[in-house]
Amino acid sequence: MIKIANHCHYHKALARALIEGIQPIACDDDFTLKIEDDALALCARLGGQNTCFTHALTDQRLLRRVQQKNQSLLKACNNKKHSIKSVCDLTAGWGKDSLILASHGQQVTMVEHNLLIFQCMNFLLKIAQHDHPAASYERMKLLHDNSLAYIDSRNRGFADCLYLDPMFPAHKSTAKPGKELQLLQRLTENVEVDDLFMMALQKAAQRVVVKRPLHAPALEGAKPDIVYREKTIRFDVYLVN
Repeated sequence: MIKIANHCHYHKALARALIEGIQPIACDDDFTLKIEDDALALCARLGGQNTCFTHALTDQRLLRRVQQKNQSLLKACNNKKHSIKSVCDLTAGWGKDSLILASHGQQVTMVEHNLLIFQCMNFLLKIAQHDHPAASYERMKLLHDNSLAYIDSRNRGFADCLYLDPMFPAHKSTAKPGKELQLLQRLTENVEVDDLFMMALQKAAQRVVVKRPLHAPALEGAKPDIVYREKTIRFDVYLVN
């Protein structure tokens, strides 16, 4: 069940569209969605405690992170010639990686299958495009679709880079992921991720990039051509041309 608390005063039409879009959604867990003027807060009980994740594409902390130029994601989704102009994010989620890529000049198509996440991101992206008319937001396009079906319907080379950020597999560590990832895990799952990866290798114009935990096995055991490592994650790059 999804409960809605509407506190949006400046974008009433967008808030109404969001409410209408999520009302038909059937949900096994209880969530509360708080709609603010420029942000959303998604709340649920996690580990016996009430937990809320607040998200906005215009959040200043997020925007400071977005502007950092030496990020592994940027290196993985481009090349030394900077000839990769279009990226399709096949697991859009909360859109943070897509915003990073769009902020550094790439056209990004975000595909999200979960209807609740899509409706939330659609609301936040439209507000960002209206209130903060920056080129980065205009370079972001959001679609509600099954990623496997979507790329199956595309011609080879429809995007220079195909990007996958599947749910991280369970780990022996007792440390829990951040609130946004815990809530995301409650809402969605890695459906057909192996098939999606294999098809992505057939459809990308230049490369496929997969975000993985640092020590996790590669998808389908496929050895990447390039790997960019950070403290806890890595980006596996597969060159396809």
